Amino acid sequence: MATAQEIFERYGKVYPSGTTIFKEGDIGEEMFIIQSGQVKITKKTNEGEKTLVILSEGDFFGEMAVIDREPRSASATAITETKCIVLNQEVFESTMQSNIHIVKKILRKMSSRLREANKQIENLLVKDHNRRVANTLALIAHKHGSQTSRGIVIDFPLTIRELADAAGLLGEMEKVKNILDKLAKAKIIGFEREQIVILSLENLEKFIKYLEMKEEFGE
Repeated sequence: MATAQEIFERYGKVYPSGTTIFKEGDIGEEMFIIQSGQVKITKKTNEGEKTLVILSEGDFFGEMAVIDREPRSASATAITETKCIVLNQEVFESTMQSNIHIVKKILRKMSSRLREANKQIENLLVKDHNRRVANTLALIAHKHGSQTSRGIVIDFPLTIRELADAAGLLGEMEKVKNILDKLAKAKIIGFEREQIVILSLENLEKFIKYLEMKEEFGE
């Protein structure tokens, strides 16, 4: 059995930070498995480009265009220097036919992405900006957060702009800043070198519950 290094030497590629791996609308002939680094998946909307998800080690992307041979439905950009295993259609199909474990992993991952997409869509339909920002913070914390002595640190640069983008509120930056200021005064979040740190996930979730109850039962 080939080692990880041998596989990378044969199929691997390094993408420097900021590199566009592929663009929305491109013809898809390859899928990518992240060996190290992080990749941002974005899509064009009427309000500009929106971040759909941040992927990291062990995640894969680009498989849909290889399966259905349709143009890319989104763009992929390396956030940090990223190493990927790049599989063309021939290798991908051969792997699918010979390894049931990989097939199951891809199906599980695709199912997980659908669930995450549903959560994102539900959140984007929330009219209360306070709740939408808080929900987005909680979703990011659960998926990309690591508990440290300082609080929950996100494993990619979570700036105010990145958060506003994820919440679908890029056009409401001032409102997002005001909401974050309130959360900071309540010691739910903090800032380190312009990065958001979640000081108490428990209190953040209590705040979300409060907003949900407030919306349900009125002022």
